[in-house]
Amino acid sequence: MRTHAKALWCGVTLAGVFAVACSDGPTSPSASSLSVGQWSGTTTQGMPIAFTVSSDEAVTTITVGYSFNSCSGTQTFSNLSVPTAPDVNCIPGPCSGPISSYRAFGYENGSVGSGPSTTVNGLFLPGGRAQGQVSFRDYPVCGTATSVPWTATRR
Repeated sequence: MRTHAKALWCGVTLAGVFAVACSDGPTSPSASSLSVGQWSGTTTQGMPIAFTVSSDEAVTTITVGYSFNSCSGTQTFSNLSVPTAPDVNCIPGPCSGPISSYRAFGYENGSVGSGPSTTVNGLFLPGGRAQGQVSFRDYPVCGTATSVPWTATRR
């Protein structure tokens, strides 16, 4: 199984579904620490989700449980460095406060269409809250569950 991480977020609309406009590239941390810390919560499947965001605002570990089509289990992804800062260029610059303090992440393990894959997307909100979606695709015997919403709070 191939693992890769991407900075997948430049713009997000939350209306039950993520709409994403993306670009890969380096990011730089800002003075905002909206995302830094240990996070835990649950998915709408009633399963746990937890992740850690380092002081340089990168997701370093993700643990997510799944329960669908009579299958259940937990996936843990560690030793990650998934940026939470946006890769945005404002013309003319500089970017406004809301844009420069925006934090979100996208992580994919495996390749869609060639074996099991897990995708986790998240958006950090004010007040120590985060929300997102996780998709489990092509799990042996289990099949697929996509766009499973989750919510979490900073511990």
